[in-house]
Amino acid sequence: MITLLDVAADHPYPLIRGGGLFLICVGTGFLLCWLLPKYWAQCAIAGGVAGFIASGLSALLPSLGTPSAVQISALVGSFLLEAGLIYLAVTRYKDAGDRKLIMAILFVVGIHFITMGLAHGPLIAILGVLTTINAAIGFHAKAITWKAFGVTDALLKLGFGLVMFLAYPALTYS
Repeated sequence: MITLLDVAADHPYPLIRGGGLFLICVGTGFLLCWLLPKYWAQCAIAGGVAGFIASGLSALLPSLGTPSAVQISALVGSFLLEAGLIYLAVTRYKDAGDRKLIMAILFVVGIHFITMGLAHGPLIAILGVLTTINAAIGFHAKAITWKAFGVTDALLKLGFGLVMFLAYPALTYS
């Protein structure tokens, strides 16, 4: 069960704001990819770079507490998992067409958000579940343009990022 804790105490997921900032930047960059397809590479790179910088700079904000070794390990582990799974997805779907390749990558990113729940809390895990469902449907629903699933993915990241950064609710798994 997910519960809301008293926000006066240290936050149970002190990395939540940095994760939120990262999602805002990446979500915006990916949304721009779909809106400005001619510049998709520049938008994707800019969103990712801005996300990493913003996430790092979030350490300058007032402290929400000190992340635990488990939280740091989950953060690092989720990125390693993502890198390995993206390699597998690209290897498997590189010749299957844009739709299948992009949806496979978005599915992998969703899985990595689920594992990131240990570092950033339940909200990012819920985002992971929603983005994997979106990608799985996008992989198979040929009647709907795959770009709609890309826009949905970007908006989910942007929306969850805004909540995590601006509200940083103290939701836990207990």
